[in-house]
Amino acid sequence: MVLQNLKNFIKKKGGWIPFDSFMFECLYGNDDSYYMRKNTSLSGLPFGPSGDYVTSASLGHWMAKAYAHSYARIISKTPSIDKEVFAIREYGPGNGELAAKILIELFDQDIPPKKYEMLEISQSFIEFQKNKIADILKQHDESLYLRANKILEWKLVEVDCEEFATNTDIDPINGLVIANEIIDSFPVKVALWQPTNEILELGIRINDEGDLEFQNRLADDKLIEKVLHRKNQAKQNGHFWTTPRMLDICLHTERWLKILMSKLNYGELIISDYGLERYELDSDNRIESNVTAFFKHTQISKLNECLKNVGGQDLTYLVDFSQLSEFFLDQHDCYFNLKSQAAWLIDSGVLDQFARNQDFLSKSHQMIEEVGNLQKLLSDNEMGQSFLFCHVFKKNSSAA
Repeated sequence: MVLQNLKNFIKKKGGWIPFDSFMFECLYGNDDSYYMRKNTSLSGLPFGPSGDYVTSASLGHWMAKAYAHSYARIISKTPSIDKEVFAIREYGPGNGELAAKILIELFDQDIPPKKYEMLEISQSFIEFQKNKIADILKQHDESLYLRANKILEWKLVEVDCEEFATNTDIDPINGLVIANEIIDSFPVKVALWQPTNEILELGIRINDEGDLEFQNRLADDKLIEKVLHRKNQAKQNGHFWTTPRMLDICLHTERWLKILMSKLNYGELIISDYGLERYELDSDNRIESNVTAFFKHTQISKLNECLKNVGGQDLTYLVDFSQLSEFFLDQHDCYFNLKSQAAWLIDSGVLDQFARNQDFLSKSHQMIEEVGNLQKLLSDNEMGQSFLFCHVFKKNSSAA
């Protein structure tokens, strides 16, 4: 169904669409697309052991402890603002596991937020999140579930191909905003730079056999400007492009960040994702697109494979964290730092918490699993260095 809808869309657009439009249709375009499809069981979700990939948020309580640490710090540093007006907003809450575990941490510390708001694009996902959160909280403490249920809120976010995240009908908050593995699912353009300085854009057409295939066209002025900006930065970093190379460029990120920050009066924003800075993305040895597919926990790195299993596999790419840095450097009411996941977790005190709970864990059947999860989150060979955290501190304080 997704494939036929995609072919109809290509014909409607004159026989060719850019890669970001293809990615949008595969992931979000209709009710059968990857993130919009209606599932009848948890096994139908894209994430988790039975899905296509595992997120860091699902690996034990460690991520929740780190986010709770940030929320507690916000409150402790702002005694002039009543802590009861503080809130948490999570973009794309997955299966709801992270939210449930953060709430457990905060209720245990007696600092629950005024509300815990989740922004989601899929009504089907919302139902799963509600059930998952209820299961986790009830298993921990039935009375905690009853209290937490009073502060949980969901908002359905609409997306479209042109502006992507269009729903701005949310109230500004004081508190903590979480965006865990969100940007790597934004539709991305793929540009091709040539040594002649000709810049092309990768797109998709239907060939004579009725199959999808790639075709390049001349890039528009906006994409050309983005590519040349990256080229000049690479030169300043000592990387001189001499061979044709592909670049993944997302045109939605800045607008999304602008909306996101306009809805945060005061507090912290934590963006985490799979990505790199440009000194690595645009180095001499990276000349291919970083767009990749995930299916049944297998990473498919060949770009041509993205044209197969349309709507049935995840499409993602390495997030350009220098794009985030440039945005926040232009903001006058905040400051930020950029760290690897391992560094962010350690700075958030997870090793101290592990040490404090070592005696308990040694007597618990969960010890091996929890230690294994922590190793995955911190290890250079697993997630420790491949995920980056952009931690933003907004200074402009006003009551919500």
